[in-house]
Amino acid sequence: MDTKKELIAGLNEDLSYELAAIHQYIYNASVISGMSRLTLRDFFIKEAKEEMEHAIYLAEKIASLGEEPTATAKPIQRTKDVKGMLRASILAEVDTIHRYTKRIEMAEKANEIELKLRLEDMLAEETKHKEEMERLMADSRL
Repeated sequence: MDTKKELIAGLNEDLSYELAAIHQYIYNASVISGMSRLTLRDFFIKEAKEEMEHAIYLAEKIASLGEEPTATAKPIQRTKDVKGMLRASILAEVDTIHRYTKRIEMAEKANEIELKLRLEDMLAEETKHKEEMERLMADSRL
C-alpha cells in the first residue's frame, strides 16, 4: 500500500474512534447520577463537543484527500460507575495519543504538512483530556 493510502486508512481508523468517543461521552453524560452528575455531566458534554470537532476535521480531510470518510464508530463501554467511565475514557485517550503520534509521522512522510500540524494540535488536546481525567480519578469522593 502506498503512503497516501496508508495515511487515509489510518485517518479513517482515527475517525471511527473519534465517533466512538462522541458516543461514549454523550452516553456518560446521560447516565451519570448522584453528586458526580453535578460536575461530570457538563465535563462529558464538553468532551463530546471537542471530539466532534476532531471528527469533523478528520472526515473533511479524508474527503479532501479523495476518499470517503467512515461513518462507523467503534463500540463504546456501557457503565454507570463513575470510576469505570473515567478509566475507560483514560484508556481511550491513551490509545488516541498513540494513534495520533503514529499518524503525525505518516503525515510528515506523505508531505501533508497542514495535516501534521493539525494532528499535533489534536494530540495536545487529547493529552490534556487524559490528564484532566487522571486528576478526576484521584478524587476519593468518586
